[in-house]
Amino acid sequence: MDERTSYLETTHAEKFYTVLLESAMLIRKDLDSTFLEALIESGENILDNGKINIENGLPTHSTQVKLKELYESVKLDSLSLDDKKQAVQLILIKAVKEDMLQPNHQPTPDAIGLLMSYLAELFVDFSEPAHIADLSIGTGNLLYTFYSYLSRQPGAVKHTYTGVENDELLISLTSTLSALLDIPVELLHQDALKPLLINPIDIILSDLPVGYYPVQIEEGKFSTALKDGHSYSHFLLIEQGLKYLKEAGLGFYLLPTQTFESEEVKILLSHINTVGYVQAIIHLPNEWFKNEQSRKSILVLQKKGSNSRQAQEVLVATSPSLSDKQAFQNFLMDIKTWKEEQEI
Repeated sequence: MDERTSYLETTHAEKFYTVLLESAMLIRKDLDSTFLEALIESGENILDNGKINIENGLPTHSTQVKLKELYESVKLDSLSLDDKKQAVQLILIKAVKEDMLQPNHQPTPDAIGLLMSYLAELFVDFSEPAHIADLSIGTGNLLYTFYSYLSRQPGAVKHTYTGVENDELLISLTSTLSALLDIPVELLHQDALKPLLINPIDIILSDLPVGYYPVQIEEGKFSTALKDGHSYSHFLLIEQGLKYLKEAGLGFYLLPTQTFESEEVKILLSHINTVGYVQAIIHLPNEWFKNEQSRKSILVLQKKGSNSRQAQEVLVATSPSLSDKQAFQNFLMDIKTWKEEQEI
């Protein structure tokens, strides 16, 4: 790619971001809404060929004129997926600041999504169509980063994508973003810990919401439920995911590193070992986090099946930053060598 092409692509992404930002700001002011609500409204306007949704005389006429000008300055069809994806990541980062989103509602950074994509590619043969799901899809950024990565690979095939989300605002946002990005995904608006009408899954990716599940778990429903008080939602979601994975299916879960140092993790590992295998724990680069307490790791697990087996030596490693290209390439090669040695 030459510098001129790179510059043009950056300009397209920045232009789309500016349209999303300025239009959302205008709508938020007129409708007295949150930034995310305004972003969804603006996204729907763009998808409706720039037709502005008007309710009770709002947005005002002057705002409508400004919005029309913004929408006419960008054409979705002229933007590449990468252009749109860059703009979406930037607008989600802006939304975190504007609405002071709680941690469990914040988007998964693209760098983490890319790292998870590289790891998944080492474990999974994507030459055949696969069902890929996120049972706590949130803003959708993790799944959409994964989709973008796979779609760029030579000989990319068509996969099926599913996302589950209980929060009404987030599922609306995810739906709007998937349409803007032109990424086909089936979205289920429900509690992921309730029975799911979903086809068996080949790969689960998830940046797990961490904390206590607010509903008391019925006795005997989940092995990872705590005996006293509320249970951990991230434990329950991993257990639920294993129920819907195909035999030998894989799960890639983003968790706080501290999870693996807690006493309660024994409950989670005990359940995983009854129905599957912990194959790897990949710690994310230190420099990606403000402090040790906020650090995260990727848990790679696999459901039992005729085509799966436990690695004799579970891989525990720390990833270098993606910006250190040589070190990261060596890291991926080391994982590939480990996988071949373990015959998994």
